[in-house]
Amino acid sequence: FMKYILILHLCSMLSGTCSSTSISGYQFISHYDCADAGYAVAQSTFRNLENIEEFNKDYIEQSKIVIKFECKQLGENT
Repeated sequence: FMKYILILHLCSMLSGTCSSTSISGYQFISHYDCADAGYAVAQSTFRNLENIEEFNKDYIEQSKIVIKFECKQLGENT
């Protein structure tokens, strides 16, 4: 079985850059399972940004902050 890890990216849609990358620690045996969990983890992370990264809603709004995610296959050549 292939394994996939969930990686989250904190991005500004205003600047088009992602300033922070975080490996969630979750591993999955399929891309499907990883992607399915990715949406939930990204939403939870976004909703907790003010606590985690100490961002306030004004900053999130002004910088158009979003959480993107990817499912990276372990052992692949990049």
